[in-house]
Amino acid sequence: MRVERVDAALLRRNAQVAYLDLSTEEAVRRWGEPEVTWDDLGPWNTFVFRLADGTLAGLVREVENAPKPGYFLVSDGDPAEVLPVFLSEADFDEARVLERYPG
Repeated sequence: MRVERVDAALLRRNAQVAYLDLSTEEAVRRWGEPEVTWDDLGPWNTFVFRLADGTLAGLVREVENAPKPGYFLVSDGDPAEVLPVFLSEADFDEARVLERYPG
């Protein structure tokens, strides 16, 4: 199953799950242009997906002044469960995971 892209506004709770090796250029090739969302830090490139089980997961990266390359994987689900499902559905190898965050 491939991830289904949905409106970024649907993802309300966004606990950090992992930090992934992914460039904006690759993300745009795969899923089209990002939505730009805002928080106290400023604008973020945002891609949000509905996984096969209905869980929402997003890839976010600061538009300006990101501290390092890559995207945060955030989700409204259990981080331990979301990461392997997202990797599988996005057809990403485990080697893409640069950091994992506890739930």
